[in-house]
Amino acid sequence: MSELMKRILRGENVLEELKNLDGKVLVVSMKVPWEGIQKYIFWEPDEIIWAQEMELEIIESMEKELANFDWVVGIGGGVSCDLAKYIAWKKDSPLVLVPTIVSVDAPFTPSIAVRENNVVRYVGNIIPEKILVDYRIIRDAPKHLNRAGVADLLSIHTALWDWKCSAENNNEKYDEKIAREAKECLIEIDKMAEEIFNVTPRGIDTIVNLYCKEVELCNIFGNARPEEGSEHIVAYHVEYLTKRQFLHGDLVGFGIFCMSRLQENEIEWITGLMNRCGIKYKVDHLMIDEISQTLLGLKRFKDETGLFFSVIDVKEINKEFVDQILIELNQT
Repeated sequence: MSELMKRILRGENVLEELKNLDGKVLVVSMKVPWEGIQKYIFWEPDEIIWAQEMELEIIESMEKELANFDWVVGIGGGVSCDLAKYIAWKKDSPLVLVPTIVSVDAPFTPSIAVRENNVVRYVGNIIPEKILVDYRIIRDAPKHLNRAGVADLLSIHTALWDWKCSAENNNEKYDEKIAREAKECLIEIDKMAEEIFNVTPRGIDTIVNLYCKEVELCNIFGNARPEEGSEHIVAYHVEYLTKRQFLHGDLVGFGIFCMSRLQENEIEWITGLMNRCGIKYKVDHLMIDEISQTLLGLKRFKDETGLFFSVIDVKEINKEFVDQILIELNQT
């Protein structure tokens, strides 16, 4: 069992662990998840701050104004957990994370996703003392939010293609054993797709366990190459262009949909698996012109931000490709 897995407590009443935190406690959350856990536990921290965004300049200023705490507790989704991680990292405080949805892998990764000028980058390194996975609170969330979490694992499909492509065309280091083990995550998701779709305890456990395996593989290799490829570049570009935030899993699913087609990489299989898991790769409120601008400007965005080598560097994205994507999105 990995060190990360040892720190995860799961079940129907693990929120009770919060009552055992001694000393001064800061909670980082949002109003909906905070109200959600109060259905199951009566517990008052010393201070609560509401997570809103991860723009580095803003959170740097906010963190400096905070007092020191004996514990920092992040309760909620990706933004709440990343902000709690950032504060605990800067304050050198022990950290507890309580994911109320499994929509992203943020609670399980040691790095912290921040934004600079609306472009995502990663800082820091922190491992929580405990991660409390309470099935009750997770299953209370809308199902599509939890289903979206598997997109950060299905991204392995396109990421491995990009990684191999970079090894062959850009002399990047490649580890066959890690790539093979990462691909095993996709096989497990294929087996457990129905459980994931129905957000059963087995489905939740599948996502959590595979997050841990993905994080371990990335830590062994030294970066996120085994699970982050051109599909994430698509997601980052959408947010950069639109200046709006979307559900991360939906954006990554959209990236997988588009980039698997550019790669010509088992298109029917990965699209079918996303459908079976309930990934909404047709992103709500993402307009046709925004899709076109995202894809047609992808190479320039990738070059300007210094992101990693991928299919975007070896295959052209032209109007014909974009038109075909729009047709296929409409047909699925």
